[in-house]
Amino acid sequence: MTLTELDTDPRPDLAAGPARPGGRRLRGVRRRRLRRLLVPTPNRFVLVGIMLVLLFALTAGIAGLAARAAVDAGEVMVTSAAQMSGNAQAMHRWLAEADAAATGRFLAPPDSGQRVQLNRNYEDALGEVRRLLAESAGLTGGDPDRATGLARVANQLPVYTDLVRRAQELGAEPADRRLDALLGSAYLREASGYLRGVLLPAAQQLWEDETTRLSEARRDGQLALFGSIGITLLTLVPLWWSQRYLRRRTKRRVNPGLALATAAMLATTGWLVVSWRHWPQAEERLTVAGRKLDQHRDLIEIQRDALRARADVHLRLGGNSNQYGMVALNERFRRDAHCDSTVAGFTDQMRVLVGVWCTGHDRYIVENERLGAHPAAVAAALPGGEVATAFTHYDTELTKEINRVDREIYQELTNTPPAPTSLGVVTLLLCLIGAAGVAVGIGVRVREYR
Repeated sequence: MTLTELDTDPRPDLAAGPARPGGRRLRGVRRRRLRRLLVPTPNRFVLVGIMLVLLFALTAGIAGLAARAAVDAGEVMVTSAAQMSGNAQAMHRWLAEADAAATGRFLAPPDSGQRVQLNRNYEDALGEVRRLLAESAGLTGGDPDRATGLARVANQLPVYTDLVRRAQELGAEPADRRLDALLGSAYLREASGYLRGVLLPAAQQLWEDETTRLSEARRDGQLALFGSIGITLLTLVPLWWSQRYLRRRTKRRVNPGLALATAAMLATTGWLVVSWRHWPQAEERLTVAGRKLDQHRDLIEIQRDALRARADVHLRLGGNSNQYGMVALNERFRRDAHCDSTVAGFTDQMRVLVGVWCTGHDRYIVENERLGAHPAAVAAALPGGEVATAFTHYDTELTKEINRVDREIYQELTNTPPAPTSLGVVTLLLCLIGAAGVAVGIGVRVREYR
């Protein structure tokens, strides 16, 4: 009698009961077949081997994903996201500058130095936007989502510039052709509305996408750390159980193949621990960068509101408003300019300068408009005027603060240590060695039984 026959249970299957029609009979047949498959010891050995090989394959797969996440949370991808977010913010600012220059030059006299300066400001702003688009295109790294976001801005920019060009052509000589000037004013409002409703949101979405990538890099790094090390520790448990099971069934103390597989898994665990030794420092850097990103976001929102308030003043001065409209527009200006300076992110110097800007707006624009001195209000809003100068001082201080925080974020991210590039390759090699050990060890025991 063979060992396989000794392992086979000769007793009838009393649990199956009498044959029943329908689904119960089919389930009973399936259970009997499963028991007949699992009763022979060699079959059980094979199933144990398959389970261990699958666990090694799962470990190798998770380690490969962890290696990708480690790189994303390391220096290369994180710094590219930092550069892209900085470019997106600068792009948003220069688009807003172009809007302010376009609305301002419509007000300036045709032959004045103010119009020449505003023309130069408009062209310089558009040039910066195009430069940032080209620079960002080289940072996409083949990411289709990034490329799509950049293409959205690049494709919409000509629509805006064409509207502005048409407005300027119609409003070139407002004193001689008042009907054309009114039509040009309508084109200008359409251009400004298009920029605020389409272009600026597209640029803001670019920035939000990049800051989201930075947050996801940290989260994915945490998941990869615990997942990769956790699966190796989890695989050691069935390896230990398999050794005990084979020892009990075969009366052998050690199975060389499973011993090799256990050693390979221990080496995998050690390698992953060594590979992730950079994570505590990377976690600290990414945490600090995350806090500074929140501060950066507050400052950017303040500046975006201020740029919108300035452009609104230009648009308002380019049209006719009744007294009720003036009151509503003044309230909107004070809200967007944050004249009360109660929002987070204001420095003491910024509070002083925004107060000067708001006071100048009330004194030189609101009051002159109330008195019917429209030319004086326009002169105060254009370059060299009291309100324009006050805004320039405030915006310069705000930009300096934004750039300071931006440099600190970039410094934190560039100092994030990179993960070993061979993390996934070495783990895969060790898992292959472990799977080979399982196949050899289990194969030897199955042949001995047969």
